[in-house]
Amino acid sequence: MNLRKFSAPAAIVLIASLAHAGVITGTVRNAAGQPVAGVNINASFSSGGGNPTLLNDGTDAAGHFTTTITPDGVYDITFVPPASMVPLVLVLKNVAVVGTVNLGTLTLPAGVWLSGTVRNHLNQPIGGVNLDVLDAGGNLLPTNNDFTDAFGNFQVAVPAGPITFQLDPGATVPLAAPIEMALDLAADTSLGILALKQGFTVSATVRRTNGTGVASVDVDVMSVATGQKLYTPGDNSSSTGLVDVVVPAGTYDVEFCPPFADHLVATTLFGKVVAATTNLGVITLPAGVVLSGTVQAFNGVKYANVDVDLTNASTGADVTLCADNTASNGTYAVVVPTGTFHVKFTPPGCLPLGSFKASSVVIAANKVQNGTLPSASSGAIFGIGTPGTGGLVPTLSGVCTPRVGNALYGLSLANARGGAHAFMTYSPTNVLAATLFTGGGILAKRQPLVHIKLGGAAGVAGAGSGMFDLPIANNAALVGLTLKARAYVLDPAAAYQHAWTPALHATIVL
Repeated sequence: MNLRKFSAPAAIVLIASLAHAGVITGTVRNAAGQPVAGVNINASFSSGGGNPTLLNDGTDAAGHFTTTITPDGVYDITFVPPASMVPLVLVLKNVAVVGTVNLGTLTLPAGVWLSGTVRNHLNQPIGGVNLDVLDAGGNLLPTNNDFTDAFGNFQVAVPAGPITFQLDPGATVPLAAPIEMALDLAADTSLGILALKQGFTVSATVRRTNGTGVASVDVDVMSVATGQKLYTPGDNSSSTGLVDVVVPAGTYDVEFCPPFADHLVATTLFGKVVAATTNLGVITLPAGVVLSGTVQAFNGVKYANVDVDLTNASTGADVTLCADNTASNGTYAVVVPTGTFHVKFTPPGCLPLGSFKASSVVIAANKVQNGTLPSASSGAIFGIGTPGTGGLVPTLSGVCTPRVGNALYGLSLANARGGAHAFMTYSPTNVLAATLFTGGGILAKRQPLVHIKLGGAAGVAGAGSGMFDLPIANNAALVGLTLKARAYVLDPAAAYQHAWTPALHATIVL
């Protein structure tokens, strides 16, 4: 048979008829067990590639579906409820469709409505804003009806609990800056009017030392005022090295992270003021070498997300590193310049570990540098306290690890009279404030005092508790100092109406 004698449509029909068709069946219900009609069914090859052909790709009034998928294969199958309904999109991964496959009863995840109106700095509605929802792990969730309408309004079904909500207005006129916000939802929520700030384009061209463009360079923009990374969709460079992002007016540090495989040294431009369209010019990234190794704790346990930092031994300047946290097996690999550097490994916030620093490491070619993290404590108790209501002595404990630069360290007051007022004092002066202590943790001077209003049922013994954040300054001179703290609770049942905690002593570690 000579296929060249057939028309193109006839040839397509013939080829399609040679492919095996699979069938999926089942019923879709919501979290309350009710059938959901009008659910749209989509499928894509789990391994990527083209799209299959679907017939009868929706549910009937009873929530039933019998959908034909051509050809047979392994698919990711998506069930999208009508936009007017609050159940979430359901995705089934890696479903093998050969012959007839009964998927049984499928339950769409419960959701809540998130709504609002998006406007620009001139109070004009912005239509077509792209809305993305990320879960607590930073994974993009499938959503339905995820654009604002012509009046800037949106209503999108999202999961309850912590999410990240991103709004990308795109190339609007006038230009508006994209935003993202952290939300923790328990019920239907209206965000009201979201006024996006005026946006300004910041662009640059990233090149190698030989002048060729560098593709897929990730550009991150950090606010100097807050230290926070901005949401900048589309922030990877093109094949020619061109990249542009939209940000509001402000002063920023701009970081350029090339793909690891290129073995180019990353760089950061500091303190760039943006008040209009800004071109940062040509950013040249020199060739580098690979610094790699394994980081483990003193007991041999390996952790993910140990941060790797590099400081020039001569100038003290920090070297920009990208993807510089350890994997789950404790390994890391970063691209660095050659020279002599201090290498520091810092564990994530609340692990009871200190940092490890390798000083004056000479890097002339690819190099392995391992590290061992020492043990550390959140603090120890000294002395005795005085009882209050119910004969209970309030307690004071450290939260997290008193590590230099650790913003998560704090003090926790508990076992006190519910709803009472408490006062806390601490030293040394170069942590946050001045307080003098003498032996046994007894206070010689109770200034300054930090006021804490305790939670818990008013007057109930042991129900009172509260937290005081005490971030440790990022100052190596603090290492080895003892942070001392004590607190008292105003309590009519205590001697002199003051129920004292024992003292907390915490050694500050690197």
